[in-house]
Amino acid sequence: MLNSTSTNNSIEYSKILQLSVPLSKTTTTTININSSLTSNPSTWTINQVEEWLKKNNFNDCIDILCHQYKIDGKRLINLKQNEILSLRKNKQLWLQIKTLKPKSTIIQLDSSIINSQNNIISNQIEDQPIINCCFITSIRSDRKKTLLAFLLALMTIFFCSFIITIVDERLPDPKNFPPLPDLILDNLKQITWAFSITEKLILIEMTTLIIVILLHRHRMIILRRLFTITSALYFLRSLTMILTSLPVATKITDCEPKKLINFDARLRKATMIFLGQGLSSFGVKTCGDYLYSGHTCTLVLAAHFINEYTPRSYHLLHFLSWISALTGMFFILAGHQHYSIDILIAWVLSSRLFIYYHTLANNRTFLQRDTNRMRIWFPLFSYFEENVKTAIPNEYCLPSFIYEARIMINNWMESIKYSAFWVSNIHI
Repeated sequence: MLNSTSTNNSIEYSKILQLSVPLSKTTTTTININSSLTSNPSTWTINQVEEWLKKNNFNDCIDILCHQYKIDGKRLINLKQNEILSLRKNKQLWLQIKTLKPKSTIIQLDSSIINSQNNIISNQIEDQPIINCCFITSIRSDRKKTLLAFLLALMTIFFCSFIITIVDERLPDPKNFPPLPDLILDNLKQITWAFSITEKLILIEMTTLIIVILLHRHRMIILRRLFTITSALYFLRSLTMILTSLPVATKITDCEPKKLINFDARLRKATMIFLGQGLSSFGVKTCGDYLYSGHTCTLVLAAHFINEYTPRSYHLLHFLSWISALTGMFFILAGHQHYSIDILIAWVLSSRLFIYYHTLANNRTFLQRDTNRMRIWFPLFSYFEENVKTAIPNEYCLPSFIYEARIMINNWMESIKYSAFWVSNIHI
């Protein structure tokens, strides 16, 4: 048994050495790859796939297909068209892959592509098992567009912060303008510590949402959608605040209209509001930013995104996310920080924007009927969702930097063990 085991190990080791040594034209062990490429693609090795890519001038795809993801012949012919969108020359590559597939496979794939362009059944996009690592992204992520959406969100939030500084200056004097009649606030006694509970719930919901996005396979697309909807909400909020100034919603307040000296002072205050994200827990104090509630928008959007991009079987998580959102909205009212109309408008706008956006994203028929009109009425959506051809399935994997960190730590530990072994041998 011992001899057979050592013999097998030596054979495996010799195979590794043969693969690691580059083959030359003069060696007698050179495999005639060109003759094997035309036989049966499903039996090709990784090296044969690499040779096929070189033969068809797809050198740009060799690193990701052969070196990173170890694609052999069987996995190559089972690739789908939407799984290679992130690669260069993806259309030409797909045409070449189709020539390798059996006719029955091609027919089946074409029917699946046609079905994906129509209204997708929920069972086809439902939760997928958690995988160890991300394969080639099945839906084009477009990182540049995600970065652009992030910058757009930053600009609109900062613009909204600057508008708040102007609104604070235009605040009606509480001494002359008492709170407006409100059906809920008039019958709900003010709780001074209630608003701090809302902000803690916001931090919990946002932390949960960040974890969900990081673990989701299509995290870039989700982030892009979150930034786009957030941009629209905060831009609309800036308009409603600057158009109509409402008096303070509570009688117990130290708010009063205060004119700032110059533009630089307004810019500094807007920067402080922006960095603190409007949370009083971070030292931000605002008085006139009514109509509508930014805290409610954050709570509702977080709950929607958590429910949309987590498995349907996570009933407890979905229940807790909505309970947190509703509880947070109640404590906003209990603290008399917003009028009831602010909460209602924020809830309707944020939920409708989320639902309309995802309805359009998951049904490509709306875009295919009249592309030009969609670009006029929904310019951001048409641009950011241009390359997302299907509904996003709920698939999960760890981000690549976690794997890289783990490999780095393992290599570091191995080097320490080797150093310790070497030092101990020297002393002996």
